[in-house]
Amino acid sequence: MKIKVITSYKPGTWDAYAKKGIESMAQQFPKEIDIVVYAEEPKPQCNFDRITWIDLNSAEPELFKFKNKHQNDPVANGELTEIPGGVRRPAALQTKGGKDKNKGSYLWAAVRFANKVFCVVNGVRNSQEYDYVVWIDADTFSFRPIPFDFFKKLLPSNTMVTYLGRENPKLNDGGKYPECGFVGYNMNHPEIQNFVNEWEQLYVTDEVFKLLEWHDSYVFWHLTKKYREQKNIEVNDIGYWIGVKGHHVFVNSELGLYMDHMKGKRKKTGTSGRNDLRANPNAPVDVFSVDYWKKAPPTT
Repeated sequence: MKIKVITSYKPGTWDAYAKKGIESMAQQFPKEIDIVVYAEEPKPQCNFDRITWIDLNSAEPELFKFKNKHQNDPVANGELTEIPGGVRRPAALQTKGGKDKNKGSYLWAAVRFANKVFCVVNGVRNSQEYDYVVWIDADTFSFRPIPFDFFKKLLPSNTMVTYLGRENPKLNDGGKYPECGFVGYNMNHPEIQNFVNEWEQLYVTDEVFKLLEWHDSYVFWHLTKKYREQKNIEVNDIGYWIGVKGHHVFVNSELGLYMDHMKGKRKKTGTSGRNDLRANPNAPVDVFSVDYWKKAPPTT
């Protein structure tokens, strides 16, 4: 089984968090896994030769057409102020029960989160010799060696994608968009190229602005639901569907045995906290037993 892990990071954040996360992948991931970083700035000082660096600017021209078109549009960047000819939030957001709280939010920061989408598109299109392409956020710290069999177990051959879902089928409440800090793309699935092509086209055509939210996790969720419903494709949800609990689903899943996703404010503290963990006798693993979490701060 051949696996490629891909990631990227915001320019200017290498020393702040990306170095810690990316170099931990190089240090702790099994040697059988290839690691690729899509960068928007010159290659930084890195201590590991096993990492391949790709210039995102030249690799994905469609991304920069999208960003250049909308970089000065406040609404496309998650703000409220509208400009002539600019994009508008969908009318459904203004209705009773809509999510628009009359304030700016990352939920509509299409420009900011487009980078991740196009990295995945490029990675999947250019990895035909692999069985899986796995996206892992650069603010993920791998705190101990990870066996190759662990990755193989998470990435089955019969599903199109593996991800950390936050839909509870028992509640039937519509759920919430997934945590996309870890997503596996099955390169042998007959629909995977169609999936990333359709994902890209949402941005190329500006159709993304017709969705209720515009960040990568929501758009990914929108497409996976479409493929499940219209094409009957199977997905591998390693989150809520198999009993994982907590808003920080990443660290409460099997991934928490080896990795810590320092999303949001956790980047400043350099770790998630024990308050992120949820005791759950029905979960597939017990992350509380891991030394890393025993030593983690109570809160972040």
